[in-house]
Amino acid sequence: TATEPPQFTRGYGLVFGRSERKAMSMALVDRSLRARELGEEIEAPAQDEEFVLYHSDNVEAQGFVQHLKLPHYVDFQSELVLVRALRREAAARRNEAAE
Repeated sequence: TATEPPQFTRGYGLVFGRSERKAMSMALVDRSLRARELGEEIEAPAQDEEFVLYHSDNVEAQGFVQHLKLPHYVDFQSELVLVRALRREAAARRNEAAE
């Protein structure tokens, strides 16, 4: 946002039993549907409630979440590098504005 530095955010999903794929799916959907609440522009179909409801209850929807259960050290590291760079840029802009 314009007031907050770049950061990771999270969604929440609660399930009973051993349903980690379902919990991960719910958390991803929860976070993406909070875009308006967090002041973000709606840029992706996953941020539209109607699109999510229409596409989330099918067999193909399981593949992406199954992929998330694999180790993603490289993917996460690249995301971490990106967020750190964005935070440095935001801090530099704030410092320039303060001077």
